[in-house]
Amino acid sequence: IVTGKYAIVPLLRIIAKTRLRELFTASALLIVVGIASLMGMVGLSPALGTFLAGVILANSEFKHELETDLDPFKGLLLGLFFIAVGASINFGLIGDNATLILSITVGIIIIKTLVLLAIGKFSKLSFDQNMMFAIGLSQVGEFAFVTFSFARQLNILEKTNSDMLMAITALSMTITPILILANEKFILPRIGIKEHEGKPDDVIEEKNK
Repeated sequence: IVTGKYAIVPLLRIIAKTRLRELFTASALLIVVGIASLMGMVGLSPALGTFLAGVILANSEFKHELETDLDPFKGLLLGLFFIAVGASINFGLIGDNATLILSITVGIIIIKTLVLLAIGKFSKLSFDQNMMFAIGLSQVGEFAFVTFSFARQLNILEKTNSDMLMAITALSMTITPILILANEKFILPRIGIKEHEGKPDDVIEEKNK
């Protein structure tokens, strides 16, 4: 992080002065790949390296320009990531332990939703905003795939446990869009709008001379 602040960001300033968009994009990708490679050389997860590279670049003044330039790569690499994750899911394990996996998944979603609702209530979000906030973040995050895979490589988790956790993560991410759709179609039209019913009209006290 220190190297990023005092070496990489100044380097990006020099590259930005060339006004060559291709060179700027290539440099950003080189930084990400380089940091990931260094992490692999010292025995850490390359995914952690890419995360740190993202933190470094996000805290620079080139954040918005980088987001625009790297957007096509984001869509491509994100698709490859989820293809790889989908190919690694043990569907046989899900079929053999369907009740257990589904129960844990639903339990996680309910607990996260309740916690997020409490946070939203504390932050004084409206009912509509709070429901979208809580349900939208109720799934297990996709970075869990990287964490479980890395834990499996280090023999921290057994293969069966790792496969089960990845299945739970994937299932929670599959259920969440359905819950968001149900919230928009059934809950908010019946409950959310009622928040605004009975609200007194705005009183305009204006005197024109």
